[in-house]
Amino acid sequence: MAIPISERDIRVKAQKGLFDLPFYLILIHLFFDYGRPQSFFPIIGALHPGYILHTLLFLCLFLKGKLLNFKNIQTKCFLGLLLLMMLHGPIAVNNYWAYQVWRTITLYFIVYLSIISFVDSFPKIEKYINIWIVINLLGAIIGIKNGGKIPNSGFMGDENDFALVMNMAIPFAYFMFLETNSTKKKILYLSACCIFIAANVASFSRGGFVGLVPVILYCWYKTPKKVLSTVIVAIMISILYFSASSKYWQEVKSIKEENIQKGTGEERIYQWKIGWNMFLDNPLIGVGQGNFPFRFREYEIAAGFYEGLHGRSRAGRAAHSIYFTLIPELGILGILLFGGMIYFSYKDLKWILKIEKDFLFKQQSDKTIQKLHKIRFIIFGITGAMLGYLISGIFLSVLYYPHFWLLIALCVALRNIVQNRV
Repeated sequence: MAIPISERDIRVKAQKGLFDLPFYLILIHLFFDYGRPQSFFPIIGALHPGYILHTLLFLCLFLKGKLLNFKNIQTKCFLGLLLLMMLHGPIAVNNYWAYQVWRTITLYFIVYLSIISFVDSFPKIEKYINIWIVINLLGAIIGIKNGGKIPNSGFMGDENDFALVMNMAIPFAYFMFLETNSTKKKILYLSACCIFIAANVASFSRGGFVGLVPVILYCWYKTPKKVLSTVIVAIMISILYFSASSKYWQEVKSIKEENIQKGTGEERIYQWKIGWNMFLDNPLIGVGQGNFPFRFREYEIAAGFYEGLHGRSRAGRAAHSIYFTLIPELGILGILLFGGMIYFSYKDLKWILKIEKDFLFKQQSDKTIQKLHKIRFIIFGITGAMLGYLISGIFLSVLYYPHFWLLIALCVALRNIVQNRV
């Protein structure tokens, strides 16, 4: 005999379905953003999956009443950045690029709001991280086969940008390896760490190497069992050593050789000096997002470099640095908002670790203690990924890429989850 279903049961089931849908849309968006299937199948790109997913996420936020979810300080800082960028729309020299960057960051704001609203449980945040690791693992394998990049795939199509993503992925895989009790998962995570390192090496990126070293050291430092961490780090260093060719080590050694008077190091310092002059002339709000390349020649001439560097102007080129994109383009106000997102995220993660200690002190059940340990390793993964981003990004123009905004979203989501449970 069939059991009748009440109207209330139907309503609850419908709400649950709507609740789960946004989470899976977030995972699909993550796949298209980092997996880049549209690079291999142009017909997918022709369908503009990004626009479809952003629209669906926006509708989910609207229908669930989460569109104005501005209770976290990081969200307010993010909104402040968007308003600052909107201000630059009519006053920037190149309005088109100012608009394009604002539009890109606005779309990531929708994704950010979706993550802090719908990644609202420990299983979901763990699944999100696992999916991200698997996506980057596939990307790493493809990258190794294609010289340290994924061809025709946006920010994964450049060797340096590719290496930065690998540096962000290593801490997540490493600390998830420490967190899990499953032998199969341990093998997967440790294998992923090794493949991410090999992919970094395949990129021949000097900036990638500079970011890789502190990431590995951070993984060792944050491991509770130092003997275990020493063994694992030794394995990671072995992978780095044996997967690297003599040409790779020559590239790494050239970091010392290419200083402020030679090679790309000289070019970067030259661009950063012009960028600093740009900031000094527009200290409060900067010259506008995306406008560094278009204002460069003006300030190059003002600094007396009429023929550029060695007879060639560097106008039209990116700043090749997170910081020298941020400083001249968004000024003091942008620096404070960007820095505020980092500072308050750090405070949130520190608060969660304090909560963990308090709960452990009260001798909670084994299940609760296990969950708290899991949270700790997730925090270490987020922090290590942020470290990889901020250090590797010293030499890369990745400010408007998705990495930073998604990491901040994870911090806020984790804070909200813990706060709701407490």
